[in-house]
Amino acid sequence: MIPPVEVSRLLLLALVAVGAVVSITASPPLSSFAGGFAVGAGAVIVLSFMSHPRRRPGPADDENPS
Repeated sequence: MIPPVEVSRLLLLALVAVGAVVSITASPPLSSFAGGFAVGAGAVIVLSFMSHPRRRPGPADDENPS
């Protein structure tokens, strides 16, 4: 089995944007592929946020107890 690879969410967002632009501007065979690629990258972003939500620092996260 191939281990999972960590990918930046910013990189995935860029792939979604590029896929969407190519999907709009390209001819049908390439536009279909680019649209599917953008949807796939977008789904990975959503799954990433669902499995690892961003944590906001709270009072318990402070390093300096007073």
